[in-house]
Amino acid sequence: MKRQTIAVDIDDVLADHVAAFAAFSNANYGTNISKHNYDDAWSKLWEVDRREIERRALEFHTAESIMQYELIEAAKESLEHLAHHYDLAVVSARPMHVKDASERWLAINFGNMFREVHFLPYWEENNTLTKADLCKRAGADYLIDDIVKHCNIAAENGLQGLLFGDYSWNQADNIHSSVKRLANWKEVVEYFDEQRSR
Repeated sequence: MKRQTIAVDIDDVLADHVAAFAAFSNANYGTNISKHNYDDAWSKLWEVDRREIERRALEFHTAESIMQYELIEAAKESLEHLAHHYDLAVVSARPMHVKDASERWLAINFGNMFREVHFLPYWEENNTLTKADLCKRAGADYLIDDIVKHCNIAAENGLQGLLFGDYSWNQADNIHSSVKRLANWKEVVEYFDEQRSR
């Protein structure tokens, strides 16, 4: 029987992106952002126009900062467990200019655990691709992501969306009926162990 494939997001699933973002914004722009009040819509946090958001995003997303991201607790051990039974892939919406640094970070922290790594040109003008499209390229059956819209689109395209983390920014009430919320890596492992026992 063919092994199923789990696609995994990087930021706030594998890497503690929000902690790095909050430290950057608080130090440079006088904000008071934490995991409790972070919002994925940066315009709500900064109250500036799109051009300024893009400028600050470039300032924040550097190879140097990417390499400093901390691992999310239990991510590595959990994926090592899952890798015995599933193929693993990465599907990330990080900007393309930090693709090489992101791949280095993954290699340092996870070795060759991932069969494939895909980057969504989310920040590029006129992009029409979704994470569901990249999951299909990777032959993925599941998407673990902390952003509701990515999980919803995955679900609408026949994948099992797994909404990761009990985060302030993913408490929306417009979650697709088939998306499953998993608060942490312990719950992720329990979910997949249960799937295999059926």
